[in-house]
Amino acid sequence: MAQVISIADDVYEDLTRMKGKDSYSVLLRGLVAEKSNKVKILSFFGKGGVEKGKVKELSSHWKKWSEKYV
Repeated sequence: MAQVISIADDVYEDLTRMKGKDSYSVLLRGLVAEKSNKVKILSFFGKGGVEKGKVKELSSHWKKWSEKYV
């Protein structure tokens, strides 16, 4: 069943740019879907903020930390 919602014009323009050829429903499902931390971190790769080698280097430290505190 379809529902009607009201949004501001600037939000509509942003959503239209983001959706590309997809429907608004597909776009909104992706935006509201809960993602695991792994998915969030992996989506950050290639954005210029994370070096793959550095992540590998830190993974052993992360494992030690998680074994101790989790």
